[in-house]
Amino acid sequence: MAVGAWLPRAQAQTLTPRANPADLDGIPLQGDDDPDLNSSRAWTRFLARAFADPVNPLTSLEAPDIRAPGPDSSDFPNSPYTLPRGWNYLEMSPLTYTASINTLQPESYSWNYLLRMGVTDRVEFRLYGNGLSWVNAGLGEPEVVGFAPLVFDTKIHFFEEDKELFVPATGMEIYVQTPWGTPDFDAGTQPGISLLFLNTLPWGWEVNWNVGLVTYETPDGGFNYTDSVQWSFARGITEHTSIFLQGFQNQAALPRPASQTVLGGGMVHNINRRFTIFGSFNAATNKSGPATTYYVGGAGAF
Repeated sequence: MAVGAWLPRAQAQTLTPRANPADLDGIPLQGDDDPDLNSSRAWTRFLARAFADPVNPLTSLEAPDIRAPGPDSSDFPNSPYTLPRGWNYLEMSPLTYTASINTLQPESYSWNYLLRMGVTDRVEFRLYGNGLSWVNAGLGEPEVVGFAPLVFDTKIHFFEEDKELFVPATGMEIYVQTPWGTPDFDAGTQPGISLLFLNTLPWGWEVNWNVGLVTYETPDGGFNYTDSVQWSFARGITEHTSIFLQGFQNQAALPRPASQTVLGGGMVHNINRRFTIFGSFNAATNKSGPATTYYVGGAGAF
């Protein structure tokens, strides 16, 4: 999801939701000047010593805030923005369902999760998975229940948006889906890479778009390559709520059971500084994709 563009103006000025802290300081502080060395949070102090990185004290906030940047799992693409050092997000979609009426996609349910940890102001370490999953394969195949493979992921923020030149905020994500899960869900080792972009549009809209390459391990130990594209258009409608239109080709940025070309939309509502909820309804554009896919979830900052 894009950053919290729907924040009240006073909060937006404090949080600078469209920027990473490391982007905002012309002469960044380093060494003993780093304010995170004296943070009240032991985890932040540890990271400040282990991974030195410039921090702008004007935007270095002690308490994590779910609104800036927002959750990644609320829509299909991932934002180019990373969590500040020492912040953590836990994002879950306990209801993720894909219907298979008149399609080649199996009916499925999963409990998705995403744990995000800010290592520096520009680098996130992430753990992702579809979690507890049920797949009704059909075509004479048995039902499968178990835990989907674990995915190791990292996201790097490169630079901020240049609105005058229409240069998007840019980041990169690299992940590896492991075979660690229920054997019936083992699809081998699957690495992937995506470039992450975000542009501000007129009338309060933002477009978040990703392009990447996904690899699939073949039975003989080789790899096949597939391109993937994800996008969303988001706009705040109140101080706490935003709507979005979204889609993907071949795969969502965070791999979900569905594939092929999918279009849909949804909503994100910020309950407070710590918690947000979201949901989405989507459908395939042809019979090779899922009839419908919907998910409901939430995220917390700590």
